[in-house]
Amino acid sequence: MVAVFMTPKLGKARRVEALLTARGVDYTVQVELFGYTLFGSARHGAMFSVAADQAHDCRSALLDAGLGRGVVEEEPGA
Repeated sequence: MVAVFMTPKLGKARRVEALLTARGVDYTVQVELFGYTLFGSARHGAMFSVAADQAHDCRSALLDAGLGRGVVEEEPGA
């Protein structure tokens, strides 16, 4: 499984979930550390992962759906 999308926002996570489900993609969602607030509190987000052979198509679909800001880029050599 490879990461294709990460967001700290519930609304975006639901949009990604709906898009991947509609396309029949098997995916996992994990809570990951996204960063820290100004006061040092941890901020978490949803990380979506898919099978490596579906990653490119999923990233393209997310970009086409206007969700480019959370797309996790493909690692060089992957």
